Amino acid sequence: MSLKESIKENNIYNIDCISGMKQIDDNSIDMCVTSPPYNVGIKYDKWDDSMPIDSYFKFANDWLSELYRILKPDGRIALNIPYEINAKSSNSGRIFLVSEYHQIMKNLGYKFAGVVDLTEDQPHRVKLTAWGSWLSPSAPYIYNPKECVVIAYKDEWVKEVKGKSYFDGSDESKSEFKELVFAQWKYRAETRKLTEANFSLDIPEKSLKILSYENDIVIDPFVGSGTTAISCINLNRRYIGFEISENYYNIATNRINKKLSNKLTKEKSLNFWR
Repeated sequence: MSLKESIKENNIYNIDCISGMKQIDDNSIDMCVTSPPYNVGIKYDKWDDSMPIDSYFKFANDWLSELYRILKPDGRIALNIPYEINAKSSNSGRIFLVSEYHQIMKNLGYKFAGVVDLTEDQPHRVKLTAWGSWLSPSAPYIYNPKECVVIAYKDEWVKEVKGKSYFDGSDESKSEFKELVFAQWKYRAETRKLTEANFSLDIPEKSLKILSYENDIVIDPFVGSGTTAISCINLNRRYIGFEISENYYNIATNRINKKLSNKLTKEKSLNFWR
């Protein structure tokens, strides 16, 4: 991989993702795993999550365009978003978010590879207080709270260079592979209040297992509390992350340092007993 001097692998940076990606050379990244802000009014400390919808989709276009440039020809993206949102900006209304992102990505040159339906293993029930027209078909409010992972790639779906797969041929790995290619993934929600919008560890780990090789370089433009980086450490992938919030960046840095320290301690212990 070719990176400009200021950006190094296995690091996260407290800068906005577009500025960060501009410091990465063309065709350098194997995969992106991320969950961007949804523009649904979440009270982030450094981000307006109630933008006018045109401004929000322009931002989506801008970061996805920069990502497209730095992905390798066989580079991939696993994008975690809701199927639909009720945008908080004025007059935006209901938005089929998957469709909007798909059109932006298609226009930029991304090729579509599938959608994974996500189901919480222990779901947190959404508390709705509006039904539209109560007990009447006049104007019912029909809302789908579920999320998905949109999978796309740059130029070529077949990987040019094949590395070490997570799946080792054991019965257990064969079973897991079958589960992951069936595009309905169960995941356990992150219940700790690490940031205002927590990313379940299950989602990047499942994505990395089925879509990347060991030692691949993975980027998360919205690293948040560092979950994608933690997944990369767990699965022996290299990572780069960007986070605009200094508070979230510090949370992520502490999590990553703790994970690296625990991993080193475990490796030393294993080597001692060999």
